[in-house]
Amino acid sequence: MQSCLGIYIDNSMIKYSKITKDKENIKIEASGVRFYQDLAVTLDQIIKETNSQKLPISINISGEEYDYIDVFALLTKSDIKKSIDIEFEMLCNERGFEKNLYENRYFLSVNRNNPDKMRALNVSVMKNNLLDRVKPFDGCKIASVTPISTSIANLLDLNSKTNAIIVNIEDVTTVTTILDGVIDEVKKIDDGMKDVLEQINESENSLAKSYEICKNTTISTQDTGVSDGNEYLDIVMPTIYKIVNEVKKIEEGIPEKIDAIYLTGSGIAVNNVDLYFQNYFENIHCEMLRPSFLKSTSLKVPIKEYIEVNSATALALEGVGKGIDDLNFKVTSGGTKNIAGIEITGIPEFKKPEINKEKLDNKEKLLVRILVTILIFAIGYGVLSNIVTKDFVKAENKIMTEEKVADESLKEIENDKKDVEASSASYEHRYNKLLGIEDNSDSSNVMKDAIPIFLQQVMYSVPSEVMLVSIENTTGNTMSIVAKSEDYEQLGLFKVMLYSDGILTDVTSTSSYKEDKEIYVTIMGNLPE
Repeated sequence: MQSCLGIYIDNSMIKYSKITKDKENIKIEASGVRFYQDLAVTLDQIIKETNSQKLPISINISGEEYDYIDVFALLTKSDIKKSIDIEFEMLCNERGFEKNLYENRYFLSVNRNNPDKMRALNVSVMKNNLLDRVKPFDGCKIASVTPISTSIANLLDLNSKTNAIIVNIEDVTTVTTILDGVIDEVKKIDDGMKDVLEQINESENSLAKSYEICKNTTISTQDTGVSDGNEYLDIVMPTIYKIVNEVKKIEEGIPEKIDAIYLTGSGIAVNNVDLYFQNYFENIHCEMLRPSFLKSTSLKVPIKEYIEVNSATALALEGVGKGIDDLNFKVTSGGTKNIAGIEITGIPEFKKPEINKEKLDNKEKLLVRILVTILIFAIGYGVLSNIVTKDFVKAENKIMTEEKVADESLKEIENDKKDVEASSASYEHRYNKLLGIEDNSDSSNVMKDAIPIFLQQVMYSVPSEVMLVSIENTTGNTMSIVAKSEDYEQLGLFKVMLYSDGILTDVTSTSSYKEDKEIYVTIMGNLPE
């Protein structure tokens, strides 16, 4: 029987899940969520409470970056590694980073755009971040240190060759695309639960209480109607709205049909998140990510309590043999012969021809000389071919670098040209004003034209369930809108639309108050220049 403790660490939260594996049967023995101030102390408590002092522990890396590198499919495994190292070094140089400060791992998959090449997902993390993450586990048995964006796929049954998207809403959000049962792409979204919890915490002064508030918050939909206890919905909804729109862009950029979108992470603490996503993806099934090994009949606690620690459970599965070995930052680079299901073969072995130990006649001696000559020629040809291939790879990488530098230079020239033209127009405008050629009342005319445009935009953007009480131009280009509705979500949505549609900038709102069934809120912002 195998056991492993998976620990997922965020900015202020720890999720843990202890699992056991007996043949093909997997069971969650203990799990939970903790908020911490002293990371080492809280980790020590969790390890002792779960009796995991002698068990392997799997943890996540943090602050990682994802890059995609194309390599020739016919290269040997060692040459593939060299090619990726060269590309990664060039990427570091372009970004102004020192490659030696980073640790990187990669795995290979099929390049759908070019059958002659393979595609490497390169994951890199600063060595200092890696050291800080591992340091609190001094004395423990670390089994794996992996990115959660790829480990989260351990919860699905990938033998079914399905096309799916996993949206893991933690402090930041990662979107993992799986095509034909293989991880194809990973993207990070900066929006996540970190901002939501911190904003609620400003009022509650407790992250644990802020998390519980999220668990008691319900997004109202057409099916469920308006729910009570949603006083923080105007904080939750903008983040969920941004994540939905980013996932929508990712899904629209995938040529294959996506069968399902799975939601997981701290974001699913908010009720009806899956129904909210379903409203935006009508032809794709959206649901909570449920570990494939869980059986409803054997559950001792509600399924949502297991799902909220999915990140930790996915990491624990790494410790019992699941996942991608090549992305384990604990293991020395080298990997296995089978990388992401693709066999990488090296230079074939040449078997020495068997020679009769008896005395050879002249014909046999001639034949042996010919065979030896052919063998020497073959070895020389192989060595020369290898050298030429390496030079070709280096030349191609150099050409690609030159092209990137040229493209960047052209972009900088275009930007400088635009800046010069803009500055020239500005100086000419000011000069004309000094000479009295232009009237200084431009700004008032602009405001005079801007307000009707603003009112027209508001008219088309206000939700059907929101009523405008007043609109006032308070000072300069600042507009104040008093709106009312019976639904917190509709007011929050109206605020988001004013910002996302570019109607107002620097959008803020006062605390809402309620009279009878009507909820009133004042929204303020500046007209765009």
